[in-house]
Amino acid sequence: MRFTSLLKGIFLIFPVLGIAGDYLWPTEATRLLSGTFGETRSGHFHSGIDIKTWARNGYACFAPEDGYIERVLVSPTGYGKALYIRLKDNRVAVLAHLDSFHGRIASRVQSEQLSSKKVFLELVLNPGEYPVRKGDIVAYSGNSGTVVPHVHFEIRDSSNYPINPLLNGFPIEDDVAPKPVEIAFIPLSSGARVNGSPDGRIFPLILDKGNTYTLNDTVYLHGTFGISLKTWDRGNYPHNKNGVYSISLYLDGKDLFESRFDRLNWDQTHWMHEDRNYRLLYEGNGNFYRLFTFESTEDLSFYRSENGGYLTVEEGVHTCVIQVRDANGNRSGVKITLKGVETPDNPCQVDKQEDIYTVSVDSCYLEKYPNAELVIERYNPYGHKEAHVNRTLGTLVNGNLKIKAEEENCALLLRVIPKHGPVPPPLLKHFYNPESYPKGAIQVVPRHFSAGILFEIKSNMVLPPSLLLSLEGRACTPLGWEAVTASYARTALIPPDEFESYHKLNIYDYHLNEWETVWNISPHVVKTTERISFRSDDEQFGVVIPEKTFFRDIISWISTEEKEKDPEGGEIISKIYSLHPMDQPLNGALEIALRTDPTYPWHSQTGLYRAKGDGKWSLVSQDPEPEKDYYRARTRSCGTYALMRDLEPPVFEKVFPGNGGQYYLKDLNKAWVEVSDNLSGIDAGNLVVTLNGTWMIYYYNGPTRIVSVDMPRQLPAGEHILEWILRDNAGHERKKIVKFHIIE
Repeated sequence: MRFTSLLKGIFLIFPVLGIAGDYLWPTEATRLLSGTFGETRSGHFHSGIDIKTWARNGYACFAPEDGYIERVLVSPTGYGKALYIRLKDNRVAVLAHLDSFHGRIASRVQSEQLSSKKVFLELVLNPGEYPVRKGDIVAYSGNSGTVVPHVHFEIRDSSNYPINPLLNGFPIEDDVAPKPVEIAFIPLSSGARVNGSPDGRIFPLILDKGNTYTLNDTVYLHGTFGISLKTWDRGNYPHNKNGVYSISLYLDGKDLFESRFDRLNWDQTHWMHEDRNYRLLYEGNGNFYRLFTFESTEDLSFYRSENGGYLTVEEGVHTCVIQVRDANGNRSGVKITLKGVETPDNPCQVDKQEDIYTVSVDSCYLEKYPNAELVIERYNPYGHKEAHVNRTLGTLVNGNLKIKAEEENCALLLRVIPKHGPVPPPLLKHFYNPESYPKGAIQVVPRHFSAGILFEIKSNMVLPPSLLLSLEGRACTPLGWEAVTASYARTALIPPDEFESYHKLNIYDYHLNEWETVWNISPHVVKTTERISFRSDDEQFGVVIPEKTFFRDIISWISTEEKEKDPEGGEIISKIYSLHPMDQPLNGALEIALRTDPTYPWHSQTGLYRAKGDGKWSLVSQDPEPEKDYYRARTRSCGTYALMRDLEPPVFEKVFPGNGGQYYLKDLNKAWVEVSDNLSGIDAGNLVVTLNGTWMIYYYNGPTRIVSVDMPRQLPAGEHILEWILRDNAGHERKKIVKFHIIE
């Protein structure tokens, strides 16, 4: 069904906006956007705008200006079905995720598919071979290569670089300002702290007045920081959270940083993960725009910066302002108060004599913060809180608090929370008999920051005081850690180059008169200026990291584990190897290799797979080396890898028309099947669909896993036979024959 006249009312309401800058709006669907230029995509910046089509296919798409069609693409993923139109001003208009093409170009694509019996293709056409006039229908909207129907539209300049359509002749009606949501402070120097925390903080923003947002409290900083901002733009249609056009950062009236999305360079589009702060996204915090640069990002076309956007707040009170704009000029602001101050150590001490705990508070701190709250929590060795005491420091007698010790084998966590000022780190003090103290399960989580790496230490019980972190090489260097809660601690930030003279990081616990290793890694310093390669401890898994693969110097390591269970429909035939760090994006590709047995009989069904989470895996490389002793792959992400064999063919989940069904021809515009494959995935270009023995042009949409064919408009009454043949990338095949009837 074509919706060529459905929205005439909208065009009557906005006749002037129908033609702007001598261009015609490219579709009759809507003027509402579900995506904006430069916003976040899986691994790149969005190079156009997404125009809403109310989750329907079939709206007419137009040539926005005179020109000619210079390229046609049909792909199961990415842009799906797409048209590239060279306009008379030498710009290029791109229409993507189309359902079908129109006119002569539709006939040309169909002819190429029938002659080659290949449905996925790219046609590069001669200039003027397929001319179009402004307003000509060239295609119809759809959802090819994606899930939700919409029109993806781009304008590219004469050099084929994407430019913002909303600033280049395709405006929309929008008078809604962007909404800042959260602000994050990211440490950029070792020893930096925000409100006492060494790993940064995220604060929710609240609306103050007008379009200005703020925080309830002052932010206390020590050291050098960068700011990241979570924000979005809804436009006049409130259900979509779109990307913003520009963000500017000021400190005490000084212009520090601006990002502005007028134009994109293809060789910079993968920097999206840097611009949107990949680590915060990886940790589940959502998309944050980064408002500071690194040495390697200063030349990005959409950045402008005086000092990299770094905030080194001197002692005293400062004002930070952020301005957020959309492409229509609507603005929102963020205004917050920052105070430069050094974070104090915990001012408390605690001693036990007989049945009394005596807590003493440093007199200087007590005098400065008499209204601060002292919180004391008592935990048993299993991590259960058994008592809780709150006191204001000013109510303590001579700065002391005495508490009756009701039993042994406990730990006290002391926290001081001032009404104003940075929060000192907690103090964890143990009072227990080591012989009867239970052993806890300890987990270590490395986290990379701009200034280095810190390690989070988590336990299912109270953290033991004997926990020892040690960098080991030609010498041993202990690493300090501080408690955050009774069962959670973290180290300070460690610059990557401190790992250069060490080959191990071990964590030990002294339990029942013995030192036990609870976690260890073999870290390798990866510098952006150097190539490096290394292998797992068992020599089976290796990695080659060229220079400039990461955006900054990091440490990397390989961990190994045995499989616990096989994925559904497959068999893991190697150990499982994880390449770290996983909280950092890649600027380029690295090469991984996993050794295999050349005599293994099922190489044709085997591949190198990457874990996707929830027990799911995706195929990375299918073909081993000619000697069949290694599987190799180039990848743009760290992750968890294993060799596995695909054991099962694809599955038909849904089928239309159904076997034995009876249909009127008018109700049978398309035939389709929904398919699935647990491991290697559907071999999209190697499917076969026949109708009464005749090969049919099909389309496989990767994101929806639907194979469809357009049914003939003239099909006689009676029985007809559709045969579907599915193949996966491991060579498995499954067939389905459907017999249906056309009734008059």
